[in-house]
Amino acid sequence: LAKCLGEEQQLMLAEVTSLSTGIDHIKQIVAAQQSMAKKSDVQTPVDVAKLIETAINMQGPRQFDGVQIERNYSEDQSVLLDQHKVLQILINLISNARQAVACRAAGERKIGLCVEIDSGPDGSRVRFGVSDNGVGIARQNLAKIFAHGFTTKKEGHGFGLHGSANSAREMGGTLTVASEGIDQGATFTLEIPVGSVLGETCKL
Repeated sequence: LAKCLGEEQQLMLAEVTSLSTGIDHIKQIVAAQQSMAKKSDVQTPVDVAKLIETAINMQGPRQFDGVQIERNYSEDQSVLLDQHKVLQILINLISNARQAVACRAAGERKIGLCVEIDSGPDGSRVRFGVSDNGVGIARQNLAKIFAHGFTTKKEGHGFGLHGSANSAREMGGTLTVASEGIDQGATFTLEIPVGSVLGETCKL
């Protein structure tokens, strides 16, 4: 009994910690909006691996039960970017991937997370890839997936991907999607320019 109580306390502590992190992030978003953060383009050194893990953890420790997460990126790899805008986009993309695999009728549920950093004469760019083997996207919906108000979810509002695409453009980047159709999964790619690259690159 004591062991079970101890495990339950650890799970509760993990959820409280995740909730606290989420509240802090919400506070930062509100503060950023109040200070016209959309025009400030503040870039700070960010460890991309930790940023992705934060996006995962903020969704709750039990949200990925039964889901295999495949990580393809290096640790100790930092770039200069707008941390809060990128984090919000990643949270949305990973949440969508989680919901997509949850709707699979059978088989393994997989989410792939990748990072690619390119440094060239025209500057450095980082690409975040979020893929899943979930329900996929009908080809006729690919062109309007980022449109305001468009959604295929019963309880969706169609704001998440639209807002994410807008945030990507505000950072001088793009948010794109690829899918072979229904039940074929999907891959979302966020590509943005970064101020500087610190650490080794990781290829997709």
